[in-house]
Amino acid sequence: MATTKKRMRGPERRAQLLTVARSVFARDGYHGVTMDDVAAEAGITKPILYDHFPSKRELYLALLEADLSELRERVHSALQDSTGNRERIRGSIGAYVSFVDEHAEGFQLLMQEAIGAEREFRDMIATFRDGVMSEVADVIARESKGRVPRDEAEIVAQALIGMTETVAQQGIGRSKAERDQTIETLVRLAWRGITGLA
Repeated sequence: MATTKKRMRGPERRAQLLTVARSVFARDGYHGVTMDDVAAEAGITKPILYDHFPSKRELYLALLEADLSELRERVHSALQDSTGNRERIRGSIGAYVSFVDEHAEGFQLLMQEAIGAEREFRDMIATFRDGVMSEVADVIARESKGRVPRDEAEIVAQALIGMTETVAQQGIGRSKAERDQTIETLVRLAWRGITGLA
């Protein structure tokens, strides 16, 4: 008896296409990928792909939005849910580094390929960074009880984000033990720096 292939629902198909596209873009770069490539990799026809994403640009924007939203939510949750300032630092740095390790393709797409792509992509990443910076700076200024002015808190937040991004990029593919050690090293550095300022 012949079996019929299960048809995916709209959201399920969209999620599958984003997963496939992330891998294709990470491998070949934005300018090296066509919608034909993504459709072939997904095992579907191009019209089905266009039903979900009208253009390569829209597909790429959807990828950026999905990954940035997840990363922003992880950092936000770490900042809000942790008890104590050192734990907030550990939680937010851990959220960032863990995201990179778990989503290596997505992170490379976000922080490397998009830099040289269209301005709209770069602006989306800049908006994400500004949002995280503002939230981290708010926490630093609030928890220092006025000892670190808001403008200095923004500089510290920018430094923390840049430091974490750079270290995270260098360590893609590390073991869990290496990841934990990386996080602890960054936490010690950040904690001493922030408490020294305050």
